[in-house]
Amino acid sequence: MALKPNSADGRTRSSVQIFIVVGLCCFFYILGAWQRSGFGKGDSLALEITKNTADCNIVSSLNFETHHGGEAVTVDESESKPRVIEPCHPRYIDYTPCQDQKRAMTFPRDNMIYRERHCPPEEEKLHCLIPAPKGYVTPFSWPKSRDYVPYANAPYKSLTVEKAIQNWIQYEGNVFRFPGGGTQFPQGADKYIDQLASVIPIKNGTVRTALDTGCGVASWGAYLWSRNVIAMSFAPRDSHEAQVQYKKMEACITPYPDEVAGGKLKAFPERLYAVPPRISSGSIPGISVETFMEDSKIWKKHVNAYRKINKLIDSGRYRNIMDMNAGLGGFAAAIQSPKLWVMNVMPTIAEKNTLGVIYERGLIGIYHDWCEAFSTYPRTYDLIHANGVFSLYKDKCDFEDILLEMDRILRPEGAVIFRDEVDVLIKVKKIVGGMRWDTKMVDHEDGPLVAEKILVAVKQYWVAGGNSTSTQ
Repeated sequence: MALKPNSADGRTRSSVQIFIVVGLCCFFYILGAWQRSGFGKGDSLALEITKNTADCNIVSSLNFETHHGGEAVTVDESESKPRVIEPCHPRYIDYTPCQDQKRAMTFPRDNMIYRERHCPPEEEKLHCLIPAPKGYVTPFSWPKSRDYVPYANAPYKSLTVEKAIQNWIQYEGNVFRFPGGGTQFPQGADKYIDQLASVIPIKNGTVRTALDTGCGVASWGAYLWSRNVIAMSFAPRDSHEAQVQYKKMEACITPYPDEVAGGKLKAFPERLYAVPPRISSGSIPGISVETFMEDSKIWKKHVNAYRKINKLIDSGRYRNIMDMNAGLGGFAAAIQSPKLWVMNVMPTIAEKNTLGVIYERGLIGIYHDWCEAFSTYPRTYDLIHANGVFSLYKDKCDFEDILLEMDRILRPEGAVIFRDEVDVLIKVKKIVGGMRWDTKMVDHEDGPLVAEKILVAVKQYWVAGGNSTSTQ
């Protein structure tokens, strides 16, 4: 016979379950109130996190570790440490590889061949860091840097004697002063430019770019900047024989391109953002008006991201800037400021030749092969931008050679912004780890899932046989 359920026992179990549920609810209510009151550990952790990430635009507070492992996970531990690259001998403080005087004298003098550009072969390349002269200091900010250069940065007084009557340069205390004189304008570059402006439309933006050959100390170009004109200045070696040998050139005149005939270029600064005639006429295959507009939009976004990473970009600290792979000049246009100028470099192996577009935008630039040294003195640039450079050259030449050249032309405490695929940047980061550079990896501005990353680097201050600084 089946047993009849005891109703009293059922009521007792139900009462116990209700009591447990109510008790748990009360406990969690009290716990939550306690944490919200500010005395809970969870709240204090939240406050600490908030405090440490309040300003994500400051470089030192960003988490720069990339979210993509790339090839890092396959690197053997024994190979993970960078090779330390030692400083060169102090005699190389002004070394310019492809214009080295000692090597030049080994070439024939016929047709001034020894005066041409001669880059060292692989076995003669220096695999060391070019030092700054002892006592080197950060150059003065513009426009003071137009008129004054610290003597310690270029410790040579010979020009003050050789060019004394031409009013080029004077030695005063611990600085060189540049009065603005020159061979053709002993009364000063400003007065000379005033004379030119009486017959050339300099003031209204019609003339934006200028070419200065035999520039001396570049006073003409320096004073043109205040008229919103940028000069490409070439300084040949100080020899009256070192001129262009026209007998090597065909006697002809290059025809004026149809797309710019008739003065279609806009006045500057409108020219900087307008569609260049070479593009609007379809002269460059694969680049349309829409392509140009999209490129301009992208570079504005990129440069805004750079400004958040490095808040000194607009401060005047970086005056001389180089873009190693300039494309359509979008970086230079987006970063444009009276406080800076950009040397736009068109790699000779680039898929599209767009140097003409760069000039039509009112910018300046030059062709160059980054497997060779650049034709400029050490410590010329304050900031270098390298977009896709190492992906472009990964099968062409050694990354270390390119990075050593970047180090040579970058001043102490200058900065570099790399933008490239993460796998490429991991290799770059490893090399510069032995070059006295401090680096941080940053995600693409569109988020961590984008394989393209940004590597920011700062060259440490160090001089020949002297002190050095590091943030690491």
